[in-house]
Parts: sequence; structure tokens; C-alpha cells
Amino acid sequence: MILRSVLLFVSLCYALPAQVASDIRIGSWNIEFLGADPKYRRDTPPRSVGDLHAIGKKIQDLGVAVLGVQEICGEAPLEVVAAAAGPTWRAVLGTTGKWSDNKTQQGVGFVYDNSVVALLYAEELLEFPSELDGVSVFHRKPVTACFQHRKTGCDFRVVVVHLKAGRKARDLQKRKAEATHLRAWVDQLMKDPLEDRDIVILGDFNSTYGDDPEKMLERGGSMEYLEHQHTAPTIMHFDTPIDQFCLNKEFREVQRNSLKSHHVEGEAARLAFRKTYSDHFPVTMRMTPLADDDPDSRFRKGAKSQVLPVSRRPAKVASAAASSDTAKQGAAAWRPSIGEAVKVSAKGVLFFGTLVQFPVDKGWLVLATQSGQKAFPMTSIDYIEVAKK
Repeated sequence: MILRSVLLFVSLCYALPAQVASDIRIGSWNIEFLGADPKYRRDTPPRSVGDLHAIGKKIQDLGVAVLGVQEICGEAPLEVVAAAAGPTWRAVLGTTGKWSDNKTQQGVGFVYDNSVVALLYAEELLEFPSELDGVSVFHRKPVTACFQHRKTGCDFRVVVVHLKAGRKARDLQKRKAEATHLRAWVDQLMKDPLEDRDIVILGDFNSTYGDDPEKMLERGGSMEYLEHQHTAPTIMHFDTPIDQFCLNKEFREVQRNSLKSHHVEGEAARLAFRKTYSDHFPVTMRMTPLADDDPDSRFRKGAKSQVLPVSRRPAKVASAAASSDTAKQGAAAWRPSIGEAVKVSAKGVLFFGTLVQFPVDKGWLVLATQSGQKAFPMTSIDYIEVAKK
């Protein structure tokens, strides 16, 4: 630990110009059922493809290099958002958080700028239990990813979470159990003296300062919540911040006074914000990447069955994990060819034709039918399959 401090001090004072980079931002954003079918989410404003592009542009304007995201309903809408943020942006999404309607998912994951940071490794913590102390927990399994700043070599781990919502006693118990288990997982990592200490847990904690999750995660003194210089809301419904950042105290590249909620004021402005974006506001922190001050450290990896994206898992595991219950998820597993005869179900109506456009990063499926071309937003599609001859 002393050596690490000395190395960091030397890096701060004597790093070569080529090793010093401008600050980068790391963020978190609950994008309120991004991509969910309005038929199943009547209380959530429906979003057009134009809205998805606006969300991508907003992410670009935030100046983040890595953004943890929550409440994502499938890979397709997240890929549209990433593409709208810029050609170098990429998306990674976990597979959990699905609802019983088999149409809705509150997935967690990341979008990141591949020109600024390289993704070293990502996984969803499927090993986390679904029940603790008799209560259901981790319906949305955390997703963790390790990144390396391309210019300086500085590397770090980010864990994105979406803890249990609600204010009933049962909800409080579930959040406390989730935070307790999460802290135990971090403690297990830190038992390895070579494990990289640059770790931040961020996301929708559904709790504010002083609540049980903070008490559990800060227990022992090695982890700490970032605090706002001026307390600001992170959700439109109330003024206490519930989207949090908790980091290892040895993650010194993070600027402790940099936490910022990109909120709007006033009911009219908040309603307008929600119509396009979300009922949550993005939250960001700033870090100053330097030459890697712990080059001998490493990041623990879990089982190969947890690797993200799913396409990187062993074939049998990936096949078992793949879901075909929505067109968005099916699109990730099967991509029909342009010019292929297909059958498309959109909002319960069947269409037959020849495929003109399918790539999900464009957000729209275009079909040539007997009555002319028809375009469908990917979020409206129930399923697509090869038409039988």
C-alpha cells in the first residue's frame, strides 16, 4: 500500500506529457424501460427511434467515456443508443431482469467509447443468489466490466447495479441483503493482494445517504460513497438522490468533489425530460487517468458462463442463455439475410414480404410487401422468422 501511494505520487508529479491525459467522466443512468413495448408499460412514455437517437446524443453531450445503464429492455435499443452516441461507441448488456410477461426486461449493462477506453473483460454476476434470508434478491444481477484507458494504460473495474425498488419494509430488507452480499463479494476480491483496488460500484441504489445500503457497503472503512457538493435529485419524483457511486478509497484517480447530477428544475422541464429521456437523471463523476500505478495487479474473472457479451461464452452456454421471447433478443441470436422471404409479427399483426433492412443498429426493419414497403421500429416487433415456401 505504501509503495502504491509512492508510485501514484511520482506519477502525479513526474509523469511524462505522453502519459498525462485530460479528465474523463464515468456515469450512471437509469433510462426507464428503454425499448419496452408501450403495450406492457402504459405508465412509461413511449419512445420513438428519434428519442433513442436523442438519448445517444445526450450521452455524447455528457462527455462520459463509460456509462453504466439500468432498465434496458433488450440489446437492440441499447445498440441504437450507442450508435447514436457515435461510431466508436459500444454496448454490453446482461441477460437478467426479465419480467413474467416475457416481453419486458430491466437489464443492466454499459455503453462506452471504445476510442477512449478498451474493454478488458465483462461479466454478469450470475453466481449471486436469487434468495437471501428468505427474501428474493438480485432479480437484476450486477454486471461488472474492467476497462483500460487507451492513452495512459490506467485500468479500473466498474460494477453496475440496480438494487430493489420500493419503500415497504420488505423492500428495505431486500436492499439491505443485496448490499450486504455485494460488500462480501468485494471483500472476497480484496483478499487477493494482487487484485486491482481501482473499483467503483454505481447505479440505481433506490436509496439515499444514511440508508442501509450505504451502511453495509461502507462497513469496515475501505469503501466510500461519493457525495454531491450541493445535494441534487437524481430522479424526477423526489429530491433525495438515489443513484449512487461507491468506490474503494484506494481508487485515487477519482476526483472526490466531482459527483454531478445532470438534473433539470421545475415540473414542466422534468415532464419534458421524461418524455424523451427518463424519469432518472444521468449522474457522473470525474477521474484523472495517469500511467497505471499498479501494473502488477489483476482483475479476477468469474466462470466463463458469466462472460459478456453472451457471444463470447462457450457455444453450449451461449445457446442455453440465448432467449427468443422478443424480437430484440432474437435479433441478437439470428440475423436473416437481406432479400430473404420472412414473416413478421408487429403488435399482433402478421406481415409477409422480402427483407429490405434489418440491422438493429438502424433501429428499423423494412419489409417489401405486395402493397409496398413497410417500416417497423424494432420495439414494435413481436417476432420475425423465415417464411415457409
